Amino acid sequence: MYTKSYSALVKAPSVCGRITALNRNLYTVETENDELRAQLLGALRYDIADQIDLPAVGDYVSLKVEGDSALIEKVLPRKNVFARRAIDGSYDMQAIAANLDTLFITVAVNRDFNIRRLERYAVAATAYGVPYAIALTKIDLVEQPELFIEEVRQAIFGTPIIAVCAIDKSGMESLAPFRGPERTIAFVGSSGVGKSTLINSLMGADILAVKDIRSHDDRGRHTTTNRLLLRLADGTSIIDTPGMREFALADAGDGVEATFQDVSTLAHQCRFRDCRHDTEPGCAVRESVDQSRLASWHKLGREAAFEARKTDPRAAAQEKARWKAIHKANRRRDW
Repeated sequence: MYTKSYSALVKAPSVCGRITALNRNLYTVETENDELRAQLLGALRYDIADQIDLPAVGDYVSLKVEGDSALIEKVLPRKNVFARRAIDGSYDMQAIAANLDTLFITVAVNRDFNIRRLERYAVAATAYGVPYAIALTKIDLVEQPELFIEEVRQAIFGTPIIAVCAIDKSGMESLAPFRGPERTIAFVGSSGVGKSTLINSLMGADILAVKDIRSHDDRGRHTTTNRLLLRLADGTSIIDTPGMREFALADAGDGVEATFQDVSTLAHQCRFRDCRHDTEPGCAVRESVDQSRLASWHKLGREAAFEARKTDPRAAAQEKARWKAIHKANRRRDW
């Protein structure tokens, strides 16, 4: 579950471990020989300025071991981290999972299917440099799953797509290229899309609790409450995450650009230099792009810019000055 390359970064008597679970301020860490309960060293807690720098499931850490417990001294350099804006109203970023080889954005192909939500996750993954694929679940609930596959293919270009039914294991073989020793995969998505059922199928046992879908809307119920890293028999590390009802974008401008590359390319080629690609007549972008996709591009772009202003003092000051000038001009008109 942890590699020699990370172990080489830790000098004795400290030991290297990987975080496999987090419950409030208590971490479960697996080392080469043990599974320990750990807390943050006071100095590390003091030095951390942003929540995103706190240890996350999937992180490799340096540990100071004290009997059956341990203190986390240092978070080792990350390959990547998938994060979102904290939901407590602060500007902090919250790490969801770290050191991923593939993040599976999981969407059920029943009434929960939502291309716009999928685009949001894709933008975030791209912004943080996390390789991702799309996992379409519950294909047994629809007659033509290929239609959903094609819709995703049209929206997210060049991204691997798997379509599975964890109940009868249809399509599960498509996960094989993403698995293997020292590889880490994770599943993210809304509550009830079948992440836990999918992981249970991969594990070959009912490790994670699941609940039946609701009969009135075909949606599952929220079951996973904590992030958890498990290991498959072939050495693959697999991370389950709680369903996320809120997913605010941050630092995602590049993610919008890359995820909507077709729209962005047309926008850069637009003959109107100051065109907003909104209501302007003769705009090539408006005439060439599906209107719902164009609306999603506008919405996610505005949100990414808004979130960026929260943490960019210069951008925030410019925005404040702009609105101050607008209000001043409005007052003059009232005079």
